[in-house]
Amino acid sequence: MFLLKKYYWEVKETKSKGRGVFARKPISAGTLIGDYVGKLVHLKDVDFDKEKGNLYLMYYNDTTGIYPSLRKPGIHLLNHSCSPNCWIFKFKRHTLVFALKNIMNGDELTISYLLPPGKLCTNCTHKCFCESKVCTKSMHLTEGGYKKWQDFQDKEERKGKYRKIINENALKLLAKYPKSISKSYIVKIKNLEITQNLSISLI
Repeated sequence: MFLLKKYYWEVKETKSKGRGVFARKPISAGTLIGDYVGKLVHLKDVDFDKEKGNLYLMYYNDTTGIYPSLRKPGIHLLNHSCSPNCWIFKFKRHTLVFALKNIMNGDELTISYLLPPGKLCTNCTHKCFCESKVCTKSMHLTEGGYKKWQDFQDKEERKGKYRKIINENALKLLAKYPKSISKSYIVKIKNLEITQNLSISLI
């Protein structure tokens, strides 16, 4: 679900990645883009071979994923990039997407899918077509990069206070969201250096 007003974004076809989300106006670093809400599904019931072609399932916890509604445009349409301009932020057990750096009018909004190392991905279809200067041609992180990301998330979760979801089958919008994501959090993401892109701009 987009939290950003409609006049800031539009969905268009890309050259090689299907649909994508593009900025209609400049978007400042730290701006909230959306909340990954939807149906909560047990991972044991997911057909992961089928899901390889969609990549809409978002991690919620070790047993559960979030599957968004596909009936209208949402942040599930953001494409992967090895040099993303958006990132995720966990807030009250919700996965928020925010602008990692200033985004110009006409730029595609992109995110790293943060997939685990691909050595166990048989007949892998997770190829990257972002064409950035640091493109690895894969949506998978390296083992070292993935461990850094997992350690970072675990540390942030221990610091935060999270609302528990009990006996719910859908993750709905929160009544209140933060106004923006702090620059200090953006700096933490930059310093993770989990991809080959080590020059995320804060300007």
